[in-house]
Amino acid sequence: MNIETTIGKLNYNEIQQKFPAELDLIGLVKFGEVFDEQLEKDFEILKDCEITDNPILLHCNLESTVGLKASIFIHGKLESITLEVMEPCELYNNFCFSRVRCNFNIFSEETVDKIKRNFQTLQFIENLVSLMDQSKGGGEPKSKKNKPIVSTDYEILNLSVFKNSSKDSTEDKLFPSLASCINLKDTRTKIPLKVDAMSILYKKTKVNGLYDILIESICRALRLIEQSLVEQLMENNNISIPTTYHFAPPAFGHFLACVYLDGISDNDLAMQQKRKKLHHHFGLPITKPFFRRANQYIFKTDMKVESPLLNTHIGLSPVELKMGKYYYYHYMQQSFNDNGWGCAYRSLQTLCSWFNLQGYSEKSVPTHEEIQKYLVEIGDKPKTFINSKQWIGSTEVSMCLNGFLNVDSKILHVSSGGDLSSKGSELALHFETQGTPIMIGGGVLAHTILGIDFNSQTGDIKFLILDPHYTESEDLSIIQGKGWCGWKGPDFWDKKSYYNLCMPQRPIMY
Repeated sequence: MNIETTIGKLNYNEIQQKFPAELDLIGLVKFGEVFDEQLEKDFEILKDCEITDNPILLHCNLESTVGLKASIFIHGKLESITLEVMEPCELYNNFCFSRVRCNFNIFSEETVDKIKRNFQTLQFIENLVSLMDQSKGGGEPKSKKNKPIVSTDYEILNLSVFKNSSKDSTEDKLFPSLASCINLKDTRTKIPLKVDAMSILYKKTKVNGLYDILIESICRALRLIEQSLVEQLMENNNISIPTTYHFAPPAFGHFLACVYLDGISDNDLAMQQKRKKLHHHFGLPITKPFFRRANQYIFKTDMKVESPLLNTHIGLSPVELKMGKYYYYHYMQQSFNDNGWGCAYRSLQTLCSWFNLQGYSEKSVPTHEEIQKYLVEIGDKPKTFINSKQWIGSTEVSMCLNGFLNVDSKILHVSSGGDLSSKGSELALHFETQGTPIMIGGGVLAHTILGIDFNSQTGDIKFLILDPHYTESEDLSIIQGKGWCGWKGPDFWDKKSYYNLCMPQRPIMY
């Protein structure tokens, strides 16, 4: 069965508005054989493209060892062109993203025509906005000695929007309350719009060219919101508050925006179909989530002050890890003293945060008390276990993952710390296929293994360890500098203790 006949195709406008401003759809990627008669049908998706009349084709022949080839489609035929690939560090050093956030109210009757008319008015946003105040957020810290450093992510410029004052405008304040849609005394509804717009910027862009780019980013965000509201009206004849989410799947190299309506669950059938279209269009597997709400990109300016640190391993090593995101949970966090007994609880919390941040779950990370109560409920522990300082191990961690998140785990047993090196191939396969952090318990200690560096020819192995026994403040320089998150050799493990490894398995979902 052709998957396109069951889920449909995204059209050009549906895709284009999801991209940051200055990022445009100008071609396709094809895998397998390419036939000229099929190409014209494939390029139909670009018929509304205003950027180019000659789209690009990136082609990978699955039966050949030759890498990606590039062609340009001219007069119904393909002509080969030179392909140049930019390394991620080049992108990070030469480009950045801007993020503009502002709020509008629109007052409209709940009909498709009226909604479209109101949004057409908002497209003339340059008449409403006069000033944008720039403040930097995200990106890499500057070196104290002003030495160039290697960027590992894009710099994000956060911009504030100010509204032109107008005697004629009293209703559409730029920063309204975003509590709910309000039915007015007349036939109109007050609909709060929370605009969250992005653009990709070449760092040498002239200031006089920046304004138009930022305006276009807001217009794209408004068009995306309009699409969502119109679609809901046509399907359900009602309106919910739209919220914009930004996603940055690992293989993309850029952001992608989606607008989801409040009150509609990610598990709703219509939401699943929308995500399936996105997975299909961008060639992403439907065995793991990329566009659930929990997958949204976490901007540094949006992180809560009391939040644990995110991905504390970044910058430690050039070894590439396919591990996703996690929060570093350790002793003494959340004003809770578990020093000396709570290391496995903290490792479990780190694992739960990984499943949340990868979009597999929206449940909150369980507390020590919730963990203990669950183990009592299933009959694994006596009632006296609740509010105690008793340890848990890999088996209890696997039980909790199943109970809280419906996640199965594989338990790997090794008779001593010295035997862990012999499990290099098995651990490498786990991180390649599952990618989940591993909780390991042995003796009286528990740790989290984030990844390994394994040489299958020599058997040499290093473990990237996240140590939950850390008790100080959320200071990354201390955590990395003193080895609380760092690479450890085989000697790190106690040769006199046996170890059990809880290896969570990814659920199949999207």
